[in-house]
Amino acid sequence: MKRILEHKKLLILNIVLVFLSVLCLSGFFIVSGTLDHVDSAKRWKGESELSYSYISCFMPVNYKTDENSVYSFGKTIDSKMVEASIEAPSGGSLWNFAYSGNGIITASTDRGSAEICAVGIGGDFFFFHRPVLTSGNYISGNDLMQDGVVLEKELAWKLFGATEVSGMELLINGNRYYVAGVIEAEKDFASKKAKIPSGGLYMSYTKLSELTDTGIDCYEAVLPSPVSGFALNLFKENFPAKNCDIIEVNKRYGIKNILSVAGSFGERSMRTDGIVFPEWENAARLTEDYCAVLFILSVIFILLPLGFGIYLGRKYGKIGLSKLWIFAKDRAEKIYDDHNRKIYERNLREKEEQNQ
Repeated sequence: MKRILEHKKLLILNIVLVFLSVLCLSGFFIVSGTLDHVDSAKRWKGESELSYSYISCFMPVNYKTDENSVYSFGKTIDSKMVEASIEAPSGGSLWNFAYSGNGIITASTDRGSAEICAVGIGGDFFFFHRPVLTSGNYISGNDLMQDGVVLEKELAWKLFGATEVSGMELLINGNRYYVAGVIEAEKDFASKKAKIPSGGLYMSYTKLSELTDTGIDCYEAVLPSPVSGFALNLFKENFPAKNCDIIEVNKRYGIKNILSVAGSFGERSMRTDGIVFPEWENAARLTEDYCAVLFILSVIFILLPLGFGIYLGRKYGKIGLSKLWIFAKDRAEKIYDDHNRKIYERNLREKEEQNQ
């Protein structure tokens, strides 16, 4: 018993370290679940038995990828699916995609005007990125008429002095458009940090490219990946833009990637390849950094308790551990008895005071 008491302080320290490790690991899971778009592959997969991957490609600013290249690459994906004997579900689509680019435009109404860094979108952009609609509807690259725009509430207020503005008209670089929908800006900590102050307007990429000198800087897709790395390698080998960042988004919080982030911590913030990430990718990279720190801390905190447990097991064996259990049990019983005794004495005093 004396030997066990000698380790009492060390035992308390290890309990605290285990608690801190669990706390960091809980923080890791909370932060990794912050961004909704990361789960796009799960949402597209639904009840399918196929495995799916969510791939994002980010192009250098001096590489002007156009829509023809994007749709040509789509045909390549279709052919690779056929080669792999992967068939689309009945009445459904096998994969989904979106693309986007940025351009500076001037939007104006009778109530106000603003110079805005607009996001031009194509494909099914709002499948991947799902801000909360407060009124109206999203727009899509498949819309027959592409003169609708989506505004964030703050920008709607700046331009119209109101937020319920679906169906109202505005001018963009002198051309007439209408508000298809109004959305809430993302409220999570990472999206707030990554937010571009002059942003908040989404419109057809085709229309934006007619108004500004812009190129596609982001391409996203969810597609089957029957074996690990299939979808990622398909992109690396066939995507038309070279020197781009290609990321398997659904694996970005996996242990392998988190360890890679931790290993290059700080260095990956230094970019020399001319790639400017959109808001959602900057937010995701911020959460990766937080997750890397939390995961490494959780491992560091648990190392001493693991070593302590191995030490006790080797030094005392089953007998020593059983004595430790008996000691802990005796202490718990003593605390319980002392607590009951104090309650009994307090009740007794109260009765005596009442009798007096």
